[in-house]
Amino acid sequence: MKVKRFVVPSMQVGLKQIGATLGPGAVILSNKKLASGLEIVAGVDEAELAEYQASQPAVTDPDAIIKASADRTGSPRLDPASMQHLLEALAPKTRAAFAGTDAAPAPVTPERTQAAASALSQPDIDVPKREPASVAKAWSSERQSPTDSSRERSADGADSKQWVRVMREEIDSLRQLLIQQTEHLQSPATSAMSPQRERLEARLQTLGLSAPVQRSLLRPFDSEASLDTNWRRVMGRLAAGMTAPVFDPVVQGGQIALCGPTGAGKTTTLAKLAARYVKHHGSASMAIVSTDFFQMGAQDALANIARILGVHFVGLQEGESLSDVLASLADRDLVLIDSSGSREALAHWREQVIDTGLDQRLQTTMVLPATAHADGLSQYIKNFPGRRIDGVVVTKLDEAPCFGGIFDAILRHRWPLWYTTDGQNIPADIALGDPVSLVKRLVRGLSETKSKLAYAS
Repeated sequence: MKVKRFVVPSMQVGLKQIGATLGPGAVILSNKKLASGLEIVAGVDEAELAEYQASQPAVTDPDAIIKASADRTGSPRLDPASMQHLLEALAPKTRAAFAGTDAAPAPVTPERTQAAASALSQPDIDVPKREPASVAKAWSSERQSPTDSSRERSADGADSKQWVRVMREEIDSLRQLLIQQTEHLQSPATSAMSPQRERLEARLQTLGLSAPVQRSLLRPFDSEASLDTNWRRVMGRLAAGMTAPVFDPVVQGGQIALCGPTGAGKTTTLAKLAARYVKHHGSASMAIVSTDFFQMGAQDALANIARILGVHFVGLQEGESLSDVLASLADRDLVLIDSSGSREALAHWREQVIDTGLDQRLQTTMVLPATAHADGLSQYIKNFPGRRIDGVVVTKLDEAPCFGGIFDAILRHRWPLWYTTDGQNIPADIALGDPVSLVKRLVRGLSETKSKLAYAS
């Protein structure tokens, strides 16, 4: 296989260069963005390349064309036999051309052939530049409607032209299909990608934002504005896409369940929320319920926290009903429910909450760790039973400087941002959700990441 590397400003230009250099049988092996444009590596079978190059016309040296001069000394003269053969071949079309005129052309004779050949062999003969009106009219009518001579083509010539036409149509359809697939893979502005837009995309990728979020944020990109202006607008759109409650959700009370993937920090977050509530309202009007009997020691840790805070604690055991437990705690203003993120726990949650209709009375809060990858969060949310989520708590901000992966789920499902946490201290390291502050922290994380990369290099 013949492999060649191309560096082009866009994919469209690259496709044209690949087709012109390697032919229609070329295949794109890889592509990569560079600072100077787009790098494309393409390959083609050597036999197909040789066939394509053989079918191309010979390339003449431009300098040779410029320096060439007319030389008639070596021009071959047209002999009478060849001239007669040529006139006989053109005779049907000539008769058709003069069919509508008063004067028909004279028949082809050897004498006339000899005279025509000798006339054409003269180098300085003057050729009239204007045709008779009747001849021009006849040839014009011939172009508008096919004549009998055009219908009398040979079978071999028709088959050959038909084969060439079919092949051209196939090549054109394959080229259009390749262009459509390339345009589908590209973003809408890739064909006219500017250096400023590329820098914005690079920043968003460093932040960990998913491709759909990047396209949404860059949709109102202004090529006339400066880079800093566009960057502030992009971050402003990111903050404006999130909402936050006006009042503290925990202070409002109710039965709140904390759900999320394993290791998201649900137990620590629940302890922070409980301490936050006890600080302002006391411990008598709230209770803590743990449904995590799947992990050894999970309920013991939460029971110790409840004992320290002086809060009533209930550890749900296998076979017990969560609905009955919550009914016994109806006199409590606030009930915080801890859960597990394992597969068995999700199945148990479906049986206890979704199938019984208990989710209509609960406030379900999704706990999303800033350290999680967007694909992992998307998979967990897809498997989570029930889609009614009342709010989001973003945890472990202190462990992830660039945490753009969580924004895909928040923006796609339009979940309100309830709280953010950035440490293990109870109850200090928790704050009410503020989209602007969260985005500012994300931007600071980008600066820290750039500094670390510059220091490492």
